[in-house]
Amino acid sequence: AWVDAANEEAKEVEEKGEKASSPSSKAFSSLSSLFDAGGKILKRPGRLTTRPTIGLFDDEEPAAAATTTKTATSSRRSLRDASTSTSPPSVAAETGAPALWKLGHFGSGVRVGVFDTSVRADHPDIAHVDERSNWTHEPTLDDGLGHGSFVAGVVAAGGRDVLNKPSTQCPGLAPLARIHTFRVFTNDQVSFTSWFLDAFNYAIATKMHIVNLSIGGPDWLDAPFVDKVAEVTSKGIVMFSAIGNDGPNYGTCNNPADQADVIGVGGIGYDNQIAGFSSRGATTWEAPRGAGRVKPDVV
Repeated sequence: AWVDAANEEAKEVEEKGEKASSPSSKAFSSLSSLFDAGGKILKRPGRLTTRPTIGLFDDEEPAAAATTTKTATSSRRSLRDASTSTSPPSVAAETGAPALWKLGHFGSGVRVGVFDTSVRADHPDIAHVDERSNWTHEPTLDDGLGHGSFVAGVVAAGGRDVLNKPSTQCPGLAPLARIHTFRVFTNDQVSFTSWFLDAFNYAIATKMHIVNLSIGGPDWLDAPFVDKVAEVTSKGIVMFSAIGNDGPNYGTCNNPADQADVIGVGGIGYDNQIAGFSSRGATTWEAPRGAGRVKPDVV
């Protein structure tokens, strides 16, 4: 409707013979910049399409792309070679979790809510799945995508005896944590704000200690969702959320990871530097009258 109105105004300007500098003409000129030569709507500035992790960017020189790919390939080969050793690399090992395990910190008694695609009922490596709940319109608790099972594994895989007799080559960070899965995505990767609101209410009622959302979106103007996140954290529940995969430009943080009371988690590459695909601050909540906040909080 906005485009049609602008076109009508521009037509009237042309029929009346007014100068091109008239307000109507300026508005139409600004509006037309949202479309390409074929009339296709252009993607709004600041929201980038997710790109490959390893080089191959449109604006990258061929030589630079080749160098990046070669370095990454070498790093992956080293990681593969290391995996054949008696102590295969893992996320837990890389982040220093074994040092905490030796001090007796395995996450015992901590209730972690995983908001995702559920988890396999017969997952061989997660010892403590206390409850699975479904908040979608699909009548199933199964994880048809595998994403939620992966995330739950990163949290609490290998819970039986990770120090002496590992039950998995890829132990989780807190192997004795109590996992509660909240199925808020369908097998078609569909979700709705109302599903999250109901699931958040249940997380509060069941007294979760931590909730993890390995998801995110660009719409921080979804007031019911944003307000509910604030309610969850005000109850003392620690919330972690993915910062997004819309880097490398600044100002690309996803919600709810861009909220001040949420710990936003970014991604790193094999060189232990911020990954090119990882979103980053500053946050845009404060624009245009203030300075954004630094994000992500951890990587």
